[in-house]
Amino acid sequence: MRQVFTAADIRRLRDQGTRVLVLGQADLISPEALDVAREAGIEVKRPGPAPAPAAQPAAPSPLPPLKAVRRAGVSLEPFGAGLATPGTDVQLKDVITSDDRTPMAVGYMSLERGEFPWTLTYDEIDIVLEGELVITRGRDAVRGGPGDVIFIPKGSSITFGTPSRTRFVYVTYPADWNK
Repeated sequence: MRQVFTAADIRRLRDQGTRVLVLGQADLISPEALDVAREAGIEVKRPGPAPAPAAQPAAPSPLPPLKAVRRAGVSLEPFGAGLATPGTDVQLKDVITSDDRTPMAVGYMSLERGEFPWTLTYDEIDIVLEGELVITRGRDAVRGGPGDVIFIPKGSSITFGTPSRTRFVYVTYPADWNK
């Protein structure tokens, strides 16, 4: 509750022997009361702003952190030994996984001359970076060149292929495609 202090209030406090008057945050004191307090030797104190509440630790973000993967820093690893046609070199590297708190995975894959059969237990999107990627499913085939995007639905038994070489980015859902 706000109080208003007048010169008469300060004289009464002087007569009671008060030496310090501490005002509340919202209290008011008249200019005349301040003069009387100064003459009577009563120190008038005003509290500063209320102290800031103690800093609370930041709650963890519900979002995963942003992540950039530089293609030049990615070393591909041999994959699927014994599955590809003889002379075919298949390499890949997952670069975004469920460890990154995402339901999708992303990786790089390269294929040198030949074919590689695979059955998908996940949905996949391939984005061709270099060369020509040929995806065959039964009698259907699609070809993609640099910048092209190919979708392969879950449950497809396919063959990844290339007449020369290809490099592409794959995006899978769910992330743990290889389990």
